[in-house]
Amino acid sequence: MTNEISLQDVANYLDNIGIQFLATIGLDGKPKVRPMQYMILDDGKLWFCTNSEKDVYKELQANPALELCGCKLEENEIQTPWIRFSAEAVFEERQDIRDAIIEKSSIVNALYSKMRENPIFKVFYLKNIDGWMTNLGNVKGLEKRAEFAKPIHFEF
Repeated sequence: MTNEISLQDVANYLDNIGIQFLATIGLDGKPKVRPMQYMILDDGKLWFCTNSEKDVYKELQANPALELCGCKLEENEIQTPWIRFSAEAVFEERQDIRDAIIEKSSIVNALYSKMRENPIFKVFYLKNIDGWMTNLGNVKGLEKRAEFAKPIHFEF
C-alpha cells in the first residue's frame, strides 16, 4: 500500500496536538484510557515514555496492543483533523532515546533530568501501526461532502 501520509506527518501532527489518549486493556480485563504524549521520532519509530510503577506499563507488558487517538479543536470545528491508530508497544532500553525525550519534554525533564538512568523511566516505540487521519466532518452514515478532506489510511 502507498501511504498518502508519512510517519513524519503523523509525528508532526501528534506534536501539534500535544496530548493524545492511549487505550490499553487493563489488568482487570477492562479498557483503560489515559492522556499520553508522543515524544520523538527516531530510527523510523514513534517513541513514548512511561514509568514502570504505573499501571499503563504493567498493562502494556501483559498485552502490548494499544490504540491512540487525538485531536486539537480548530476554529472551524467541523474541519478539525483527528487521528486514531492501533499499534503494539515495544519496550527497549535506549539511553539515547531517554536523553532525547528528557531534552524535548519539559515535564519529563522536570521529573527525570537529575535521574536520567533511573530504571523506572521506560521508553517504548510503536510497531504495526494501522490507522486513519480524518476530520470531524466525516461521519459514517452521513452524506459525503466535498469540502471535507477524505480520510487517509496509513500503515507503518
